[in-house]
Amino acid sequence: MRRIKDLAKANALVLGMLGFIGLSVGLSLYFAYPDKKWAWVGAWAFGVAVWVGLLAFHFEEVLRYLLSRRGRMGANALVASLAFLGVLVLLVYIVDRRTVSWDWTKTRRHTLSPQTLKVVRSIGKEVTVIAFYDVNSQDFVRVRDLLKRYEAANPKIKVRVVDPRLEPALARQYEVTGTGVAVFEADGRRERVSFGGEKEFTGALIKVTRDKKPSIYFLQGHGEHAYDSFAEEGYGMLKSGLERLNYQVKELRLLTAKTVPKDCDVLVIAGAQQDLLPQEKKAIKAYLDKGGRLLLMLEPDPAPSFSDWLDEWGLETKAGIVVEPANNILGDAAAIFAFGFRFHDITRPFQKARQEAVLFVTARPLKRKSNVPPKVTLTELIETSSTSWREENFKGIVRKDPNEESGPFVLAAAVEKSGNDKKKMRAVVLADSDFASNQFVRNLLNGAFAANCIHWLAEEDVLLDIPPKDEPPQTLFLSRQQTIFTFVWSVIILPLAILISGFFVWWSRRG
Repeated sequence: MRRIKDLAKANALVLGMLGFIGLSVGLSLYFAYPDKKWAWVGAWAFGVAVWVGLLAFHFEEVLRYLLSRRGRMGANALVASLAFLGVLVLLVYIVDRRTVSWDWTKTRRHTLSPQTLKVVRSIGKEVTVIAFYDVNSQDFVRVRDLLKRYEAANPKIKVRVVDPRLEPALARQYEVTGTGVAVFEADGRRERVSFGGEKEFTGALIKVTRDKKPSIYFLQGHGEHAYDSFAEEGYGMLKSGLERLNYQVKELRLLTAKTVPKDCDVLVIAGAQQDLLPQEKKAIKAYLDKGGRLLLMLEPDPAPSFSDWLDEWGLETKAGIVVEPANNILGDAAAIFAFGFRFHDITRPFQKARQEAVLFVTARPLKRKSNVPPKVTLTELIETSSTSWREENFKGIVRKDPNEESGPFVLAAAVEKSGNDKKKMRAVVLADSDFASNQFVRNLLNGAFAANCIHWLAEEDVLLDIPPKDEPPQTLFLSRQQTIFTFVWSVIILPLAILISGFFVWWSRRG
């Protein structure tokens, strides 16, 4: 026992350091692997045992030291240090359980959009998300961090990001054969997303958690664009895009159906070439009076103008076609690149898209009436510029005559009308229908604008604006003089100044 005591006194510093290391390792293991209690408790027990042993072997010396003036000052310093350490540990403990982050990026790319948060926080059922990505790829970190933000916003969403090569059994279970796939599962329903971002992930969440799919009906039988055709004039691409966004897309033939179906969330009339029969218009009017939703896309004469409906909504239509040579780079005088977005929920995502436009191909002249009915809220979404005019006899080559009406003309307008029903009637009137056809829907913002009109009408506001958040490259361009100045100061002057300063310090100390 005497020999052990002598050895402890001789190696007191080493033993003290061992005890400190044991306590530090235990603290680290506690935060890194809280579930492995045996590891961090064992490390703490080792550290405490070493320090208690040292104190027991050096009890007389410690007591004598504490009673001295120097010992009291040291004890005060130790107590202050321990108090500071305790506060620090408490702060780490709180932060470890309550994650707080700040997003300082210009596009707020590390923050979920308000629309996504609205969807995520409304989910009341368990959702499992398993993403299969190559652990060595940049997408692994991107998707992991993005999905963790979903999990943080709603604990019912359980997220795992795995490498399918490391967990082949799990990949087989979810029928995943490669990487870059995220599987969303809830109530037995599964949705797969390949190489997705926030918009795609939020759409998948909606699909697996919502019980009802909004129904979009396309009126057919009057020369409208075929809603399921993939020919140039068809709307097959728009239909497929809407179905990917969890809509049910159907056709409606009022001559046989007689009434608009009760499950119709949005009715679309896309470029009718013949006028509707009185009983068809009566059925649609009854649907609208009960708070129905209509997307009305017009075509120039001789297509029907629906002037009776437009008049009730504060719009008037005229013969001819709108031309705007100033916004035309295709050589087709009837094609208009529309940049003038007015503020509205539909156009909000496009407010900053200064270099992008909606391409209208053959636009019917529309203007706002001076006396909009009192129960109607009419918002112009897109207008032509004042350089446009109404070409009455369009023959390919245009020239403004003094008697031809000048712009601006309304290309798109949103209408809300209060009625007897608690639900407001909504309508979107577009001066062209060709812009959403297969031939043009992928051009510029055409597809996005058409989809946003549907979202607003169906009150699927969450899909209105989940823009990409790619951080724009921050590039610094230096002139020749700035480049020379930077080189001289950073490569020559500053290193030389440090070298000279060092030489003078050495010279002054030499003597």
